[in-house]
Amino acid sequence: MNSMEAFDRLLASLGVEVMFTKAAMRDLTSYPKGQREQILALIVDRARRGPMFKPEGIAESLSGDLRGLAKIKPKHLALRIVYRPVKRDGKVVMEILAIGPRDHDKVYRTAARRLAEFRHQQMDDEL
Repeated sequence: MNSMEAFDRLLASLGVEVMFTKAAMRDLTSYPKGQREQILALIVDRARRGPMFKPEGIAESLSGDLRGLAKIKPKHLALRIVYRPVKRDGKVVMEILAIGPRDHDKVYRTAARRLAEFRHQQMDDEL
């Protein structure tokens, strides 16, 4: 069993599903294997502790263009994981939008751009 299969199995036992956007998966795979495993462990930890917004979970909503998104910011790694917590079909889903360095809020700008692109695509699909 590879690490992603183990990751999915562990999350399923917590009643949480994690979905990576294609861009977020590219973000993840850009890190060396050891760091990828640390990032996945951070996501599992958030799933265990409560990925939804307070008071249902421990997440706090970001502000401005990123309202409705949450972050995971480990103190020991200089990176941020930006995700959207949603409930779908009775399941908690963490939609991972961006993983990147804390470097001058770059990951937040990336997440905002990806969210805007996603919303624009949804509007085009509805027309």
